[in-house]
Amino acid sequence: MIKLFIPVYNEERFIRPNLQYMVRRFSKLLKDDYKIYVVNDGSIDRTTQILDSLTIDNLTHLNCNGPTVRENLAQMFVKHGRRGDLIFFMDADLSTDMKSLPEVIQQAKNGYDIVIGSRYQKGATLSRTPYRFIVSRIFNLFLNLYFGSTIKDHECGFKLFKYEVIKDLIDDMGWNLERRAFWDSEMLIRAQSKGYRIKEVPVSWVEGPKSYISIKKEKSMIFYILNLKFRLLKENNLRRKTK
Repeated sequence: MIKLFIPVYNEERFIRPNLQYMVRRFSKLLKDDYKIYVVNDGSIDRTTQILDSLTIDNLTHLNCNGPTVRENLAQMFVKHGRRGDLIFFMDADLSTDMKSLPEVIQQAKNGYDIVIGSRYQKGATLSRTPYRFIVSRIFNLFLNLYFGSTIKDHECGFKLFKYEVIKDLIDDMGWNLERRAFWDSEMLIRAQSKGYRIKEVPVSWVEGPKSYISIKKEKSMIFYILNLKFRLLKENNLRRKTK
């Protein structure tokens, strides 16, 4: 089964029409059985009330009140996923065109452990401000150089994992509030160090109002990233010794 997770926080402006659109598209694009989980990270606007009022088949509204949506989302993957499931998550603002979803799922069926949308693969289309484009490319280049990652786009909120793989990565990562928005990038870096097969699929992407990272708000993430390289070296050395 495909488990589709949509994290939301204070999305009252567009959550109703976007979810209704997503459900229609899922029903047309997906041939497999699926279930949708909307993970509401303690929204303080009318998002919760709007979600409670929706009656949509195969959709479950999950309320979380933890410190960050990223850590809560990870726990929801593990809690609601099962062996053999495909775990997919995407942003509620529809920045990524859903037409790429069948290709993402097919690549997982072809044997890839992780399949991710990429705005920088050949064939992708991208619309965003020059400043955010430059910041994104510098961030990805830094991860390529610092961690030796071969992935072109770590950040795109359009990712699919086999359940066993994402559970393994989340177990390794544990709970750490300092990682902030680096959460899914760390999963990809860890996945490469463990030899999981990753496929990037080109997507069409249009910048949304919330599709950026505030360095001021995420400053703890910078120190976390710099220290992660050394933690991974220790973990890999320990893993080799215990084999």
